[in-house]
Amino acid sequence: MLDVLDIKSKRDFNWLMITFISLTALGAVELFEQITYVINWLVGDPIVNAESFRKFHHVVDAGVFHFPVSTIVLIGFIMLVLKKSGFMHNAKEKRVIWTAFIAFLITYVISAYIITAINVPVFNENSVPEELIAGKLKLWGVLNVFRVLLPAYALYKLTTLFSLKSHC
Repeated sequence: MLDVLDIKSKRDFNWLMITFISLTALGAVELFEQITYVINWLVGDPIVNAESFRKFHHVVDAGVFHFPVSTIVLIGFIMLVLKKSGFMHNAKEKRVIWTAFIAFLITYVISAYIITAINVPVFNENSVPEELIAGKLKLWGVLNVFRVLLPAYALYKLTTLFSLKSHC
């Protein structure tokens, strides 16, 4: 385990912290969206709700946050899995990093699908027939559950790399 007081490599620790903090931010935003967006979309008339959402995000949308933060997480994980990373020399730590990375990658793929198959057609292009909007919004809500749970699982795995030792 990575001992905060006896760090294998300052660079490895810094990449772990950058990844951990960015992944925490990403997971928190996914939870926020699940609590606010999904409920607002599904209560009442989905057509009116989608139009209200379009008007609300007429200048900027959540992608302005998601893209850079997801990119930082991706770069952080790549730096952690490189062969010269101290985490790739210990089998248990290597397994932890790869498990967390895979959970993030699944989240990333789900996000790409949500953006391209739901957000852009429903909200940006307004090209989805009205009768399909409710189903698209429900699918967004279901898929977003995984966008909350997978980063939480990845964070849990990463926390196992930290241990504090008392030197009293």
